[in-house]
Amino acid sequence: LRTSPSHEEGGQRQWDVLTKTFLGRNGHVEKLETVDINMIPRPDGPPLIEEIPGSEREWPADLVLVAIGYSGPEHQTIARQLGLELNRQGTIATDDQYMTGRPGVFCAGDAHVGQSLVVWAIAEGREAARAVDIYLTGASSLAGKGCCDLPLLR
Repeated sequence: LRTSPSHEEGGQRQWDVLTKTFLGRNGHVEKLETVDINMIPRPDGPPLIEEIPGSEREWPADLVLVAIGYSGPEHQTIARQLGLELNRQGTIATDDQYMTGRPGVFCAGDAHVGQSLVVWAIAEGREAARAVDIYLTGASSLAGKGCCDLPLLR
């Protein structure tokens, strides 16, 4: 694993942790409740998730970025809890700035467009980060699509 600037600033990697609840007031997150888990492989399907008793923790938070895996959003979890609309493909609907119908909630990658290549998810994540920056600050210095007017090679 590489060390990134976030690790140099004190960020830590946490593995096998399941978020149970977002806690806060007036629509603003203040902390997360989590539990440690064991992933038990199964030959006939996805791994079984087993919660470890007594491993519950609370984490202070004022911003939560949710990374949902390759299969797209699970409709019975965060999408429903936040009241997010789904499109006809079953992914989370957004406007052209990656914002869902709930102000301040953005979506990109597989949860937004469905299963695809990781490079598309990265590109969407970068575009969504730029949209979040603009939403929060009114402007962004992050590069967007078509940022570099390079000449076509013939």
